[in-house]
Amino acid sequence: MVDRRWRIAAEFGPAVAFTLLSQYEIWAGPIPHLGGSPSGPKPVLSAVVALISLGLALRLRSPLLALVLAMSPFGVHGILQHFVARGGPNLFEVFLSQVFIVYSTAANTSGRKTYAGAAIVVAFQLLGYGPTLPGSFDQASGEWVFYAIAWALGKTLRRRALRGDRLEARTAELEAGQQEQIQAAIADERARIARELHDIVAHSVSLMVLQAGAARQALDRQPQKAREPLLSVEATGRTAMSELRRLVTMLRQPEDEDQLAPQPSLRHLNMLIDQIRETGLVINVDDSCREDGIPPGVDLSAYRIAQEALTNVLKHASAAHVTVLVSCDGAAVEITVEDDGRGPSDHGSLTGGHGIIGMRERVSLFGGRFEAGARAGGGFRVFAHLPYDPT
Repeated sequence: MVDRRWRIAAEFGPAVAFTLLSQYEIWAGPIPHLGGSPSGPKPVLSAVVALISLGLALRLRSPLLALVLAMSPFGVHGILQHFVARGGPNLFEVFLSQVFIVYSTAANTSGRKTYAGAAIVVAFQLLGYGPTLPGSFDQASGEWVFYAIAWALGKTLRRRALRGDRLEARTAELEAGQQEQIQAAIADERARIARELHDIVAHSVSLMVLQAGAARQALDRQPQKAREPLLSVEATGRTAMSELRRLVTMLRQPEDEDQLAPQPSLRHLNMLIDQIRETGLVINVDDSCREDGIPPGVDLSAYRIAQEALTNVLKHASAAHVTVLVSCDGAAVEITVEDDGRGPSDHGSLTGGHGIIGMRERVSLFGGRFEAGARAGGGFRVFAHLPYDPT
């Protein structure tokens, strides 16, 4: 808010200051310390300086129009001469404002607009002095010197600003490229470490299987000999769990959930549905799954699929009613979520989102079947079949 006020003050402040000063000198009399003495009809002089004031206000938005308005006193010089000899707004602030707008035009234009601005300055000066130029050459040349200095200064500052913008853009580009390289290097290193840890864990599990087999064979005939393989299985298992925990920690993203939080399951589905019902959505639930032997991975995936499907209904479907069906038969879990919303055309997860993709990946991990699309009678339907080995 403060920056915006400063920008407004910088843009319109010169116009306000010039208007107050010039109009006062025209109507109340010149200020001795500033110099200059306006002559001519005061309404005409007032209108001329008003054009310059407008040019000052527009110098940043329309540089060429502002330059035309600022140089207008040269255009009406001949007209004022017709009424009063040597008439015109002969004020120091008028000349100062013209020099300022010449500088501003040079600093805010490029290409053809720059040449047009220079032509406007020359044309209005020739128009103003006209036939009297030989007699007033000293005055005209003095003004031209100031205009030339202002123009050169504006162009110098513009080139410097453009160079600074290019350097800033290049710096930002290099920083972005550096960050991409860093992230790529991190990803490559994580992938390498993950492969190494995978090999360690796979070797540990294979060793555990062999040691458990040896312990099983010795358990009936020589129970004491089974003790050493079992202790080795325990130690190897602890090592494998430690490596797995390190692998998961490395792959976990900063925005992931707290790793200490317990993993949800289908037993928590009612709590999720109660939370969503608080939004006003009517949810009908048919949960006939009462199996206790569902593997943890399938249990978690089934809950996440139901959670994602219900979240998509809230975000995209504009539905009033939702039906959630959960069933299991000892060899698979099936999740069905149907709504009466607007269907797949407004279901954001179908067109580039990660919801449907994530659910499909979870199902494919267990070799199941996944369906997502329009529901018969309108709305949207998500179905997931997650098989598992009962043993």
